[in-house]
Amino acid sequence: MKLKSLFKSPYFYFIMLVPLGFLLLAAARFIPGFADGYYNVVYRNLGGIFGSITGIFPFSLMEAGICSLVVLVFVWLVKLVLKGKEDTETVLRYFKSVLMKMISIACAVFFLFCVFSGTNYYREGFAEKNGLETKKSSVTELYELCEHLLNEATESGSKLYRGEDNLTVFDEKNFSMAREAKAEFEKFAGNYDFMKMGFGKFGTPKPVFFSEVMSYLLISGVYSPYTFEANVCTSGPDFLRGATMMHEQCHLRGFMNEAEANFMAYLACINSDSEYFRYSGNCFALLYSMNALYSADYELWYKLRVQYPEYISADMASQNEYVSAHDTKVAEVSDKVNDTYLKLNDQQDGVRSYGKMVDLLLAYRRSL
Repeated sequence: MKLKSLFKSPYFYFIMLVPLGFLLLAAARFIPGFADGYYNVVYRNLGGIFGSITGIFPFSLMEAGICSLVVLVFVWLVKLVLKGKEDTETVLRYFKSVLMKMISIACAVFFLFCVFSGTNYYREGFAEKNGLETKKSSVTELYELCEHLLNEATESGSKLYRGEDNLTVFDEKNFSMAREAKAEFEKFAGNYDFMKMGFGKFGTPKPVFFSEVMSYLLISGVYSPYTFEANVCTSGPDFLRGATMMHEQCHLRGFMNEAEANFMAYLACINSDSEYFRYSGNCFALLYSMNALYSADYELWYKLRVQYPEYISADMASQNEYVSAHDTKVAEVSDKVNDTYLKLNDQQDGVRSYGKMVDLLLAYRRSL
């Protein structure tokens, strides 16, 4: 009798989604070719359709969903407090109901993550698909990379509009930037058959309304596998936002490794027809590469650093000030959570995997 009641309970089926999700991840991780096959058959089709639909909305559905969930949990808690005036049995029954609903939501969220994103962590990477081989590089190679990026950033940056304190200003609203980022990324993705996905407004980055909250988590952007959206924080300096928009669109195309998404964002930017996006991409890569050079050889780093034109120095200083102002305990917790998330999804370097971008940049330079 109890077994029949169990099968009749909707909570049972929500809980069973968890082992199904783990089974899907296990297949992606341990069965050769499964993750790429799943991407081509399931993710590209479902993601392309749903992402094209959610892309029609000019606001972040992910953000709206989070707000709705917070309101829902608050309502449940208020009702629980009000139930406290009733007898103990009623309170416990309602508490159990709320708890099961929350567990069910968590199970559904985990399962949908597995279906719409989790398997992509085990796909063949962009570098592998394009024959880019990363290896140890000399300091001279690193210096030459930094020098090249500085020259490119200097050229494109000299043609941009600048505002107060010589800072780069994208002279349109964020939605205008998002539409341009989508168009420029489509040109880049069109060069690779394995990146073609969706139609219409698919992938258009969405500025987040509560960007100030994201800024105190030091999160510049986030890909939502539940709504197939590339969400971007609008706080902080303008000069890197273009590269961030490209980065999140890479995740949307199923490339989850952070270093590869950074590298792909750089490629999308430098192949753009827009001076702004070329500047954003080169500064983005320059930031990572110069940090690596600083650790490898301070004198060479300084030799290039003093060559920065005033506008690049101003933009870089504004980024440092922004990070410093928002580098709080909350940001530390956010960083640790992100680090754990990456490691759980087989990115063993965790947050430090961002350093691999420099190796990819060097490999790309060698391939030219």
